[in-house]
Amino acid sequence: MGLSDAYSKNELMEATFKEIDSSNVVVIDITEKGVGLGIESGYAYAKGIPVYIVAKKGSEMSNTMLGISKKVFIYEELEDMVTMFSK
Repeated sequence: MGLSDAYSKNELMEATFKEIDSSNVVVIDITEKGVGLGIESGYAYAKGIPVYIVAKKGSEMSNTMLGISKKVFIYEELEDMVTMFSK
């Protein structure tokens, strides 16, 4: 069961914003598009919380997301992120 199954739509956004408010950094995987990703990353950016983007090689990336991110990490396999984030 995912978060969206446990909460109503309004509760889900409130819970998401609460999590972002308590974070030092937000990492967004934009391999698959989603309106919520833009809302969440924009909210973090507006709050001054650094936004980092990860995406599978060949993924389409919007200029807006690229513009607010501190850094973009491109991976071929999910395991590649372990190496990227351990540096």
